[in-house]
Amino acid sequence: MFNRTLGKFGFLAVVVAMLVTAVGPMAPLASAQDSMYNESPMLAELVAAGELPPVAERLPENPAVVEPFNEVGSYGGDLRFGFVGSNPGWGGMWYTVGWENLVIWKPDFSGVDPNIAESWEVSDDVKEYTFHLRKGLKWSDGVEFTADDIVFYIEDLLFNTEVSPGGPAADWLPNEGRDDFVLEKIDDYTVKFIFAIPNGTFLYTLAQWNGRHLTFFPKHYLMQFHADYNENVDELVAQEDGVEDWVGLLNKKASGPTDDTNNFFLYPERPLLFPWVVDQPLGGGTTITMKRNPYYWKVDSEGNQLPYIDTITGYSYQDSEGRTLAMLNGDLDYIKDPSGDDRILFYDAVDEGKPLAISAAISDGGVNNTIHFNRNAHDTVKGEVFADKNFRIGMSYAINREELIEIVHSGQGVPAQASPIESSPLYNEQLATQYIEYDVDKANEYLDMVIPEKGGDGYRLGPDGEPFEIIFTVSNNLSYGTNWVQITELLIGYWDAVGVKVILNSVADDVYKEIRDNNEMEATIYTGEGGAGITAILDPRYYVPGELFGMYGNGWQAWRVGAEQAEQVEMPQQYQDMRAKYEVEVLGAPTQEAQIAAMQEILKMAADEFFTIGTARPGRGYQVYHSRLGNQPDEWIAGWIEGVQKITYPEQWYIKE
Repeated sequence: MFNRTLGKFGFLAVVVAMLVTAVGPMAPLASAQDSMYNESPMLAELVAAGELPPVAERLPENPAVVEPFNEVGSYGGDLRFGFVGSNPGWGGMWYTVGWENLVIWKPDFSGVDPNIAESWEVSDDVKEYTFHLRKGLKWSDGVEFTADDIVFYIEDLLFNTEVSPGGPAADWLPNEGRDDFVLEKIDDYTVKFIFAIPNGTFLYTLAQWNGRHLTFFPKHYLMQFHADYNENVDELVAQEDGVEDWVGLLNKKASGPTDDTNNFFLYPERPLLFPWVVDQPLGGGTTITMKRNPYYWKVDSEGNQLPYIDTITGYSYQDSEGRTLAMLNGDLDYIKDPSGDDRILFYDAVDEGKPLAISAAISDGGVNNTIHFNRNAHDTVKGEVFADKNFRIGMSYAINREELIEIVHSGQGVPAQASPIESSPLYNEQLATQYIEYDVDKANEYLDMVIPEKGGDGYRLGPDGEPFEIIFTVSNNLSYGTNWVQITELLIGYWDAVGVKVILNSVADDVYKEIRDNNEMEATIYTGEGGAGITAILDPRYYVPGELFGMYGNGWQAWRVGAEQAEQVEMPQQYQDMRAKYEVEVLGAPTQEAQIAAMQEILKMAADEFFTIGTARPGRGYQVYHSRLGNQPDEWIAGWIEGVQKITYPEQWYIKE
């Protein structure tokens, strides 16, 4: 099931027919009536006590079958998961215990497999997708998941003008023609998505984070918080702190559509479709406990209900150093995003015989980091300077990438701009290699074209004659951004050498988000998605204006989707045209070949525009884990699109005796 050959990780091997033909269901191991399934002794005890129905009655008629990576695992044990901060979801647990959508990525990232949907058909014009849900698949409280749950999300949340006053906005729903989208319920287990425009990449979209909402909202539970179903909902509002009306209550209890994944870890009573569910929330403490979902709808190749592991305990650490020490001491089984600075520590620990193992987490990113200068900045003088390509070229030439790679990334990686990697069918040499030399003279030459004057202190003046100072905002408490402050401090030194004064503004992530949504961002550093395979098509944030994390035009995405919570800035017409080309000619193409050809044109435009500045190609990543944790891949594609750890199918991990 798992391909360990990196050369086959790309999307070139994807069968394009997947997008336009019917996909048949997996052959069932046995019907529920045959009672050919096995379960955890933890659940068998509950069945014997009459507290749970037999396992065959808890599974759907046709369970999803997961082929274990290395061997059939054994039941039991507690997975000890370490994260930094107070949000277990973004700390890494979301990618382990969540991310169950209609379809799922194949483990080698070569396409998608059935998941909650057991099969589908796609129309020739890729406007209509018909999904067949697994009959008998149940929420974690034992209530059946049906088409009505998807209808509830579409009709009562997405298209409800009180819940979504800005109109139906979702990251799986194309903005063009969104008001004309139709969901048709065929029967209790069949739904048809009808788009106003061709949507050739919809199946890939569903496997990503974007697809979460379609299987996220249990109607039977959430009806009580919705005024259309509960005329006494105001009584519940009055009992709940921090909400003013039923919409606020619904958003809080639904763990969305406000997209705070931390909510999922706060309310144990909320039904889910995940392998594990919350037993004891983190609260004000340092641990969160989760237990297996007795109604989880996947089995292994021998009919054993998954997951193998009974419980998960998440441990919160104040900093990555404390988490690293716990991992080295054998007190943890898994962490997400081990620091590059700790690579040598962990490899040495393995060599010393400590109970640790390491797999190769191959990044799907084009670069480690991107640098954004916001053209929508409230200070219009700065915005005009940032919009000048010569300014960005000068700032790029000023960066000593070789030194940055050596200091921050332990010498792993090579200088590059944000761009698809060389093995991708979307690789663009201009986009990848322009302006990456460290050349102070060239940096000054280009900066002199934009802000040539300097004050008595040697720093450059803006076009208005005033000191030109850039506030560079960095989120300092992200588990995946532990070195961003360090990188920014190096950047500030490089830019200081060419007379550009940059001031570090290191803030917590909630403050960062507020600054971003209010369009108060002047400059920032972020991730580098869009490298491997066709990921640039699926996540074009650094190549196509108007994406959420395209903070070089921070207000454009809010304008594009009509976001009420963020400041909107209308995109210039040339970028609206570029965006339209992407949505129509790339996303709307019926075949992968056509999508790639159109995206190559988009990337040529992105190269000429030079939206963001990149740092370096990711080096070979690593993932440390306790050696008692079984069914870990030797290497795997790690990225946001793939669901990070989800592509390793954590439900088939197990604790070795």
